[in-house]
Amino acid sequence: MSIERHSSTQPHRNAPPSEKEIFGEREFSEIELGLLQMQILWLLSRKSTHGYDIMKMLGEIKKTKITQGTLYPTLQSLEKRGLIKRHEEDRRAVYSITFKGKKVMNETCMDFSRTFFGIFQNFVCEKCVGHDEHIGQHKHNDLVKIGDKNR
Repeated sequence: MSIERHSSTQPHRNAPPSEKEIFGEREFSEIELGLLQMQILWLLSRKSTHGYDIMKMLGEIKKTKITQGTLYPTLQSLEKRGLIKRHEEDRRAVYSITFKGKKVMNETCMDFSRTFFGIFQNFVCEKCVGHDEHIGQHKHNDLVKIGDKNR
């Protein structure tokens, strides 16, 4: 996967799109989510599944192992808040994201993007663009594609 940064044909955006531009007005109060909760919602937005699968998928994403003692209370909290629902299938609990869960996940992603936009933008620029030591300007020739394995 290659993503080119700083395209000369597209204007560089100084700020992310506003929440209102993307989602319109919020219909309910903001719900703060932690990183683990966001990862679970994101996984469930792709497919409904049972707790063991969620634990395996999180293990592939994260560097640390998620235990049942961490996962199941988090799932219960998300269910209690109406962000996911649980139903029985072949004597197993299967979890799926609700409409409210999708909306809260999108809003939280927007909040996260808005909060960290400048940090990530500067980080990418410093890593991807060479600096001319004499002038202190970015050199266009040094642009690299994110994910370039020859780097």
